Amino acid sequence: MSDTIHLSRMQPLAKGHSRLVFQHPLKDDCLIKVVRPDIAESRFGTGTKWYKRRRRYGQYISYIREIQEFVAGWACHGNAPPFAQTVIGFEQTDLGLGLVVRAERDRDGGLAPDLTSLVTSGRFDAAARKDLDHFISELFASDIIVSDLNTRNIVHAVNDTDGTTRFVLIDGLGNNNIIPFKTMARWINLRSKKGRVRRLHRKIEYLLEVRRWNSASP
Repeated sequence: MSDTIHLSRMQPLAKGHSRLVFQHPLKDDCLIKVVRPDIAESRFGTGTKWYKRRRRYGQYISYIREIQEFVAGWACHGNAPPFAQTVIGFEQTDLGLGLVVRAERDRDGGLAPDLTSLVTSGRFDAAARKDLDHFISELFASDIIVSDLNTRNIVHAVNDTDGTTRFVLIDGLGNNNIIPFKTMARWINLRSKKGRVRRLHRKIEYLLEVRRWNSASP
């Protein structure tokens, strides 16, 4: 169809555990996320368990989880959650249904660096630490559920309106448990977040230690 976006002709900007990320060819400020074809087949294809093949949303279940939490963020904040990537909508692509999100950029217009890159390159300074503290406080204050929080899915972006910097969660939203305990009680959700933040801080300290060790090596 003429309105189909042909992503298979393009080089992805990033490759995650289950999705590919492309620059939107018609909108400079947007990205398109699609489910990796190999993941769709291995997890939801003909050779998988029957109950997975019969799941209503199939390989797009991650979209549903992400959109639910984005809407929950609106319910909590009265606007788009400031610490999570903005969901724009959907596009029809030759790689399946694409989730359109706002592109988070650095000062030069490139994709915002993730926390791993920031730490290992020596750019995790006092200002960045302050931004991370603010990100965590906003995360704790929100009802949004996070299933994954790591140094790869948090990026340090520049606000294009005032030039300030902030950390943004670009993946890992939603409840991936069969029994949604975190939607049943806020304290369960908050306890889960606090545990993920503790692990995040341990990973940052590990990366910093590796950097110090590498710097000290002859």
